[in-house]
Order: sequence, then structure tokens, then C-alpha cells
Amino acid sequence: CVSKEDLRHFRRAVRAAISQGAVTPTLRDPFDPADDTIGPSVYTVTEQLIKPVTAQAAAASWALMRNPEGVPCDLFVTHNWSEGVFEFVDKVLHCWPRGAGCAYCCMLSNPQNLDLGSLLGDPKASPFAAALKSARYVLVVPNSRRSIYARIWCIYEAYLGYTWNKLILTASAPVRGLRRRMLLLLVIFC
Repeated sequence: CVSKEDLRHFRRAVRAAISQGAVTPTLRDPFDPADDTIGPSVYTVTEQLIKPVTAQAAAASWALMRNPEGVPCDLFVTHNWSEGVFEFVDKVLHCWPRGAGCAYCCMLSNPQNLDLGSLLGDPKASPFAAALKSARYVLVVPNSRRSIYARIWCIYEAYLGYTWNKLILTASAPVRGLRRRMLLLLVIFC
């Protein structure tokens, strides 16, 4: 699992990789490298950054690279993978439940360089299900590109979260410039 600071670090690492040309647009994901709001898809970032960096670090996952001893999971994050990584990180950080320590995000928590197919034979015994069962919260992260429920795993995770009586929350984007707008209202009306 990853902490809020780990997610902030990950966002900075993605931005740096784009600037250095290590993460680039593809035919499947023609993202704008100058865009800091949506960003490249999770698919692209996993292939072009997560896999190479974790392989070079001999780490099983990005989360274990950041937290070698592992950390408990309070928050399970379900998402589509087609969303932009900046959109994803910003929504998760903005809607992180008060009191939640660390989060399971499959792209960061699973060993992306391994063949995970053998771990998915019994979905209820999968790493996804184990993390969801240990979490207090499930955070559903919708995105601007595709419905989260276009992925069968997201449907299954919603089902498990509901049947296991998890508090299910829906992430939203932070309102850009909100502080400035609030201060302007105070100046105008006070």
C-alpha cells in the first residue's frame, strides 16, 4: 500500500519522466505532455515508468519500493486504468478519507513485472480481494475518459465492497482556485 506522500512522490516522478522523455505519447494514448491536469493513462505510465523503475530497483512493486516492510491498508482504490494518472492522483488525494493511513492502488501495489494471472484463478482469494477485505474504505475513482464499470474487476470490487459492508466513497476532482475565489468573496462581501 502507499501513503499520501507516496502518491505525491509518484505524481512528481511521472511529471519528471514526461519532462525527460521517458514517458511519451503513444497511438493508444496520445496525451499532451504539457497537460498537468489529466496526464498519460495508467496503462502508459505502468508500461513506461512503473515496470522499468521497479525492475531496475529489484522491487516487487512501486509500493514495496517506497515501503519495503509494507504498510497496512485502510483504503482500497478502484479505478479504470484508462484515466489520466494526474487526474487519478489528484482525485485520490483530494478525497482521501480522514483517518485512513495507506491505500491499495493496484498499479502501485501489485508487482507489475510478474504474471498476475495465476493469482486471479479464485477472484475472492486474489490480492485485490485480500486488500479490499482489510480496508475500511473503498474509494471509487471515476474519470473523464471511460466508465469505471467498463472493467469487470471494478464491478467485482464494488460488489465485494458492498457485500463486506465497506464505506464506499466516490472521488471527485479538487476545485482549482477555490481558495482564491473564497478570499475574493470575503473581500467583496465583508
